[in-house]
Amino acid sequence: MNTRSMKLNVISAFTVAVGSAIAVLLFTATHVETAVAQTPEPVGSISSVAPSTPNLTLAVGDTVVLSINVYGRQDVEDSSLASDVSINWSASGGTLPSDAEGTTVSYTAPSEPGSYTVTALPSSECIGKASECTATFRITVRRQGEATGPGAPPLNPDGDIPTVLTDSDGAQYAVITPEDGGTFSGEGFWIEAPVGIVPNGEIIGVRMHHVGDASNAGMTQHRYTLGGRKYAISAVDASGTAVDSYELEGPAMVCVPMPPELRSNLPSVSLVSVDENGDTQLKAITAWVRITPYLAVCGNLSVLPATIAASIPGSPPPLPTAIPEPAPSLPPTGGTVSASSTAFGWALLIGLALISAAVIAVALSRRDRSQIEVRCG
Repeated sequence: MNTRSMKLNVISAFTVAVGSAIAVLLFTATHVETAVAQTPEPVGSISSVAPSTPNLTLAVGDTVVLSINVYGRQDVEDSSLASDVSINWSASGGTLPSDAEGTTVSYTAPSEPGSYTVTALPSSECIGKASECTATFRITVRRQGEATGPGAPPLNPDGDIPTVLTDSDGAQYAVITPEDGGTFSGEGFWIEAPVGIVPNGEIIGVRMHHVGDASNAGMTQHRYTLGGRKYAISAVDASGTAVDSYELEGPAMVCVPMPPELRSNLPSVSLVSVDENGDTQLKAITAWVRITPYLAVCGNLSVLPATIAASIPGSPPPLPTAIPEPAPSLPPTGGTVSASSTAFGWALLIGLALISAAVIAVALSRRDRSQIEVRCG
């Protein structure tokens, strides 16, 4: 066998090998998803923390013990989850121990009356949102000997009281005081807080606004059918900082416009509080209908913030079943194929082309060799 024939044989063998390899690679690429290494998310055992007593009233210089409740992934209280976690405590006024880091700590009220906050948050291992991983205590400090309890007369804090409070976004809140209460009103809706609804020596800001349609159509697991709009009622403290949870000393009256679609069921219309997600839980609020100054549905509310809506008893109707659109008719010579099928077809074509080239090369090699043998003979 001459040199040329050997070269052709080598080339043909190499071509066959390369063609087969390319076909296999293209086939694999079109049918196997590339595994991407994912960084595992940090695992934490604490889902939220909460103050055991969120609102406290103390005399100047009083010392109390504050503690937080720790909850796991299933929202089950379990303080042992924080046994190896440091808790960071801080206070806007008063005194905390310098080595405070557990779930329980002593706190000494400042010497000046006023409203203060104490916060506690795990240094790590809390998988909830920032608000869920922070426990906030609201401390009202009064003078020694000042009357307290249900029979104590309402008493505003010392100093000037603002007419409105403003949060970090510039939204304005009506001021609620112990001596005067307060009202926030909008177009057809309002919240009215009576005298004595906030603790003596403390003020809060309250705001109410609509946050979209209240329809819960299709949520057949609900016991109420919503109508009209949802209304959010939020609160801030004296500094304009948002309040995550504030329990009033009594009920405040809140009213929303009567939805037109519910007017045929006036005797059954009530208010419900809607949870944060708006799709898992509805809680009924004692309610009544007011005719003046216009038709509205009202109810009592004692915990802020809250989101409310008008409703009637009974599950909402299911969503109508969508009618599928007809499949587009393709021309006789046309059609569609998936991207993976197209790639696979190209892989086969390329592989067959390379194999054909190899076969031709082998045939040429054999012909040349036969001619050489004839000449030599």
